[in-house]
Formats: sequence, structure tokens, C-alpha cells
Amino acid sequence: MAEVNEVHIRSGGKMAEGGGGGMPRLIKLIIIGIVVLVLLLVGAFLTIKFLSSGDSTAKDAKEAQAMAMPRSSSDHIKTPFYLDLGSFVVNLADGRRYLKTSIQLVINEDKAREYLNVRVAEVKDLVVAELQVLSSDQLRDPNERELLKQRLLKRVETLLPVKDKEWEDPMPLKKVLITEFYLQ
Repeated sequence: MAEVNEVHIRSGGKMAEGGGGGMPRLIKLIIIGIVVLVLLLVGAFLTIKFLSSGDSTAKDAKEAQAMAMPRSSSDHIKTPFYLDLGSFVVNLADGRRYLKTSIQLVINEDKAREYLNVRVAEVKDLVVAELQVLSSDQLRDPNERELLKQRLLKRVETLLPVKDKEWEDPMPLKKVLITEFYLQ
């Protein structure tokens, strides 16, 4: 009699003698595939999260730097005028600390300085209102201090008249200088 050997073809085209053994290997391959897919997804998620948080930090830094830069090349002042607002002592928003600071405004034209000097009480009120909403953590950050200067500049500019200006430069207020800064 002739001897017969059984030959089975497993998935993947390989020939094997005997039976069984194919299922456990297929399950292992499926599990490995799922683990690799999960790792790829987690890696992609973390990469996107890291890049997006880095972009927002870079964006904030660029914004602070842009706000700290002069408004235009014509902002160079040959003879600046200064309006000393004096010292301010305010309780900060976090309630634990206070700030003592002195502020001066750099103005392009003497007539605009005189205009604001007459309204110095209003200017000081705007400054105090802006300072009181800050926390000590915000004031420790140099970028936040630059943003504070820009906010103060914008707030004080609201006091300048829109029509019938007595000066040539439509934006005579150029800078806010913090000449004293104590956080306690």
C-alpha cells in the first residue's frame, strides 16, 4: 500500500504538514498589529499636542515682542516729552500682595503732554484700574509687564481727542515707562 502524507496550506501560502497551529499565530499577529496601531495613535496625539502648545507659546512670545516694538519707524523722537504720573501703590487681584510702581509717559509733542497733564487725574485713574486687576504671578512675567505697558498706552490714548487735534502727530503718545517697580 502506498503511504499518503497530508499537506495543508495555511493562510499566507506556506505549506505545513500536520494540522492545527495556525490560529494561535494569527491571533498573535492581530494583537501585535493592534498594539502597534495604538502606540502610533498615542504618539501622533502627543506630537500634535506638543507642537500645538509650542506654537501657542511661540505665538504669545511673538505677540509680546511685536507689541513691545515701536509702532513704526517714524516713532523715533528727537526731543521726547515726559509726563511723570508719580508713584502708585495698589493691592493686587490675588489679595496677598501689593505693587509699588512709578510710571512716566513718553510723548511726541509738548501740546499733547500739556493736554494730558490737565487730565492727569483721569490718567492715574486708568492706571490704577489696570494695575488692580493683575496678580503677582502676572507681574513677575516680563512678557506680561510688556503687555501691561501696551494696555496702559491704549487706555491713556482713549483720553486724547479724536477730532480737532492741536498737534501734528495723530498718535503723540509713544511709550509707557515703568521707572520703579516693587512687588511685595
